[in-house]
Amino acid sequence: MDTPAEFRRHAADCEKTAKVSKDPETKASWKRMAERWLLCAKLAEDQDLFQRRLAEEKSSKPHRRPVHGWAANAWNQIPLDQR
Repeated sequence: MDTPAEFRRHAADCEKTAKVSKDPETKASWKRMAERWLLCAKLAEDQDLFQRRLAEEKSSKPHRRPVHGWAANAWNQIPLDQR
């Protein structure tokens, strides 16, 4: 689901409703609602970008096996030039 696009569609619907509204107070309410939907779309885009960057960062790090006590001791017993 493309959440930012869905929020933008809601904003567009609110703008359309504001245009056909006769009452100034109602028109202003619909415009404010459209602005809020656009803000939600921006926040959703930022969150999506953050999640993508987090996933990229996580996948770019080398995987390491957890070192158990006995494995660490055995590893330390091997001379540096033979590792």
